[in-house]
Amino acid sequence: MASVTQFAQHLLRLDPQRNSARLALFNYMKHVIEPSQPFTPELIAAFYARVLQFDQWQTDALILSETVRGDIASFLKHHATQGEIEQWRELRHPDTLQIVPLKLYQDLETLVLSEHETRQKSGDQIKCIKISDNQCLVLILSPGGTLEVKVYPAMAIINGARLKAVTPTSHLFYSSDLELMPHVRQILEGSLLTIHCFELTPEGVQGLITRGASFQKFETFIRAKLNETQDLFFSLKKLERHFINPQTDPYYQELIGRLERANRLLSHPGFEALEEAERALNRGRSALRNIFPNDRLLTLLVTHLEYGIQQRREPPQGRDATQ
Repeated sequence: MASVTQFAQHLLRLDPQRNSARLALFNYMKHVIEPSQPFTPELIAAFYARVLQFDQWQTDALILSETVRGDIASFLKHHATQGEIEQWRELRHPDTLQIVPLKLYQDLETLVLSEHETRQKSGDQIKCIKISDNQCLVLILSPGGTLEVKVYPAMAIINGARLKAVTPTSHLFYSSDLELMPHVRQILEGSLLTIHCFELTPEGVQGLITRGASFQKFETFIRAKLNETQDLFFSLKKLERHFINPQTDPYYQELIGRLERANRLLSHPGFEALEEAERALNRGRSALRNIFPNDRLLTLLVTHLEYGIQQRREPPQGRDATQ
């Protein structure tokens, strides 16, 4: 069976830059999907269930269908047996699909749970968490303790007489100690229509960020430290707070410790102590805004530090202030 890499090479020979639909497919194969995966109808169906979440491709569904259908046909002529070609005939393309919004979160949760029913019967524990009115976080805990995390938007595809959930916008894999699994492709939705496609190695984070409906490469990670990737790190921590207790998170513990030290520093004279407190305050504000909104301890420490810094910077009042 042909691989994703072989199909991507086929698309490259067709010059994807000259066709927006082909470019989106090529970038998805090259940037988002694990290249060693077999090239199957299910993989293209998952691509459609992801790309059709963008308004652009819902509008241009016919162009997308004609391009991908033709590219697959030309590829299969040289890379598939007659039996494999027959399997592809059942694939439905976007011009025969309908995307529907799910207005009620309860319907989204019911749909997602029904699609994971088989895994639950096999021994996995499934839990849904509402992270917004139009997003459902799904936790899949295996009997061995590993955790799979998915985020589904409030959309579905009409598939005959039933609805089918679209492809998750985030798909992460954790070890039994709730650390991201190394050498595993991780997919995480970021801000401003970005997607982080990465894996952890002993040298650091390897991967890239795609942006927009064409999955165009926006930024590359090469041996980067996770906590220095900013949008990736913030997006990851913002998601993890729904299933990892902050009290056990080393980043949270370090942040709280730094804010506590900064509050103590305010009792020391000198400009350096004040500068250190302000750096801690900026970091605390950022974490409160982007990662741990409404966290009581963090809010208390940030508020106390803000007041302390304000008091240090205000000029003394009364007669002595004029002398």
